[in-house]
Amino acid sequence: MKKIFGILLLTTVWLMTGCTKSDDVAELTVGCETFTWSSDVVLQKVQVTASGSWRAESDVYWCAPIKKKGEGNMELPIWVSPNLTGQARQGKITITQGSQTRTINVSQPAFGGSLDDYVYRLPVVFHILYKDKNDENQYVKKGHIAKVLTEVNKLYENNHMNIVFEPAKYNDDGEELEEPGVVRHEVTFDEYSPNEFLEAGNEDNGQYAKFAQNLKKYINVYVFRFSEQEGNENNDALGISNLAIVPKDHPLDSLYATDVANDYAYVASPWGCCINSDYIYEWQEEGQFNPLFIGTTLAHELGHYLGLLHTFSEQDCDMDDACDDTHISDYENYTDYISDYVNKQIAAGVRTFSINDLARRKDCKTQEDFVARNVMDYAYCYSDEFSQQQHQRTRHVLWYGPLTPGPKLKLYNTTGYTTRGNGKLPLIEGRVQPCPSTRQLVISNE
Repeated sequence: MKKIFGILLLTTVWLMTGCTKSDDVAELTVGCETFTWSSDVVLQKVQVTASGSWRAESDVYWCAPIKKKGEGNMELPIWVSPNLTGQARQGKITITQGSQTRTINVSQPAFGGSLDDYVYRLPVVFHILYKDKNDENQYVKKGHIAKVLTEVNKLYENNHMNIVFEPAKYNDDGEELEEPGVVRHEVTFDEYSPNEFLEAGNEDNGQYAKFAQNLKKYINVYVFRFSEQEGNENNDALGISNLAIVPKDHPLDSLYATDVANDYAYVASPWGCCINSDYIYEWQEEGQFNPLFIGTTLAHELGHYLGLLHTFSEQDCDMDDACDDTHISDYENYTDYISDYVNKQIAAGVRTFSINDLARRKDCKTQEDFVARNVMDYAYCYSDEFSQQQHQRTRHVLWYGPLTPGPKLKLYNTTGYTTRGNGKLPLIEGRVQPCPSTRQLVISNE
């Protein structure tokens, strides 16, 4: 069962085109006084040499030191939002130690490429919530998350989505993560309701919202064991996600439009994707099919986070995904078909089922049979395709969505403010969309 509640960090890309060394021999020096970046740079580092404590500030929202304060000599990482606008821009970063100040002049040329072809590199932070450090499902083995992201990126690359999910290198405090993209938090619960975890207004989940990294720079993914849901005694919910929101002046069909979050960097409840740690190691080798595969589960939830809806209707074909180029099926009709098909096969002594048969559905619009392949479908599905209109929806959210990372075309504060846990969102935002469960069968890839 997949559900939905339906920014740019830090890949070190050294594409600096201009750098002037400082000849200053005073106690405070910086290794470079001028940076000019191309549109792809998202991180730069500059050497600070100081004899005491210092602070770093920026006068522009699109370029900021990750560490605001330092002591003595260190390499200062600078976060940069690529420039997708048609205007060149300039700014300044100042380093101050006592009465001494050093200035770093920063600039970016206007973007001259295709917005559709621009490759978004989105940093992801996985929050591993564990009670028992010795339980590998709770604690998750080191290196596994990187493998999962590799599988997700294959799906997005194969469909020319021009999105790459990357393990974040730094946290909000400018500290380099010991394991890229992973932060581990000891908690007191064994399991937690995924609906309640992302529920706006829940008085209990605010403590977990404080784990979040800046929502304008990172996608936050929470990994923990889901508690049993009503009507789902097998606890086979795989994931849940907030659905993207958009600003009022750039609405998108079926997404909530609001300006409340335009400048928020943090909100009062957890905002992101949740993954059931019971299924974190579910894998699928080449030529095999596993409906519980963590790679497609995470790809599906990230799709919700970027504005994609399910390609099915809960009942009577009365809902769709706002895309004309996807097949929509009726959930109840499909589950009746699966139950009847599986029971007849078992009665006939069949114990292995064909994925082509299990993935067969009836199109709500044409009433024709089809084999499901869309990543935003559910249950038995190849889960290896996105459509062109789905691509366009994710672009719109990436260009304008206030709580998604990446360079924007709308010029609001892309660094964000509000302290941790203080940003309030109306309860309607990030609404829940039910996701059906998957019955586990022996399946052939035919």
